[in-house]
Amino acid sequence: MMLSMKAMGKRFGLLAAIVAALVIACTGVVVAQSSTADAGYENPNPGTTPGDATQSGSESASNVTVTTIGVPNGDFETGDFTHWNVANQPRGEGDWFVYSGTTSPLTGKPIAAPPQGDFAATTDQGGPGSHVLYRNIKLAPGMKHELSFYLYYRNRADEFFPRNTLDFTVEPNQQYLVDILRPNADPFTFDPDDIRTRLFRTRVGDPNRLAPTLMTFGLTRFAGKTVRLRFAEVDNQFFFRASVDRVRVTSEPK
Repeated sequence: MMLSMKAMGKRFGLLAAIVAALVIACTGVVVAQSSTADAGYENPNPGTTPGDATQSGSESASNVTVTTIGVPNGDFETGDFTHWNVANQPRGEGDWFVYSGTTSPLTGKPIAAPPQGDFAATTDQGGPGSHVLYRNIKLAPGMKHELSFYLYYRNRADEFFPRNTLDFTVEPNQQYLVDILRPNADPFTFDPDDIRTRLFRTRVGDPNRLAPTLMTFGLTRFAGKTVRLRFAEVDNQFFFRASVDRVRVTSEPK
């Protein structure tokens, strides 16, 4: 039986309405999915927008190795990571940030004010990840060298799980490390041949919070060489803010 043009028009109109409703419904699902990023670590302040903070951007934005005499911008007072490199393990969440004030840059939680100047560096995240802040430092020959920095952290997982890897997909893995590496070492290396010396590492039973603490280390045995200084943080248990400020190398004649 042939349908009249009027009847066909009504049917096509009804079909178009159904298609439009399906498109809207699908769009709503996509929006809902994209809004649940960082679901692994429920954001304690989901409406927080980073304020006085400069994010490193991406790994590719900071992957140029910097070799310098001394530690320019060791206090991060440029407000960014000039003279530093940042690397984040792919598919992880979070980053290193330069921040000021007393609020963490991404999750909006309380954090110690920079212990020196207006800016310091910290990690912050909305889910599991592995984050490395590093630079190469050239140490003049025939000199006595001392490295110092303010180090502090807040581990909201309430426990440390040190593993011999910086891979956040290996569970549990919750730790903060500072190492001196060979100058061409991979930022995420755990190869003993690449690690010249370990300066700091959180261990099982360590306090979950460390106030800004000045730490000093002798580097004289590396005089005349270039070394890679690495600050590495891994979290896959809960939020972990690993922070550092005023990185300095003092050199004087022996």
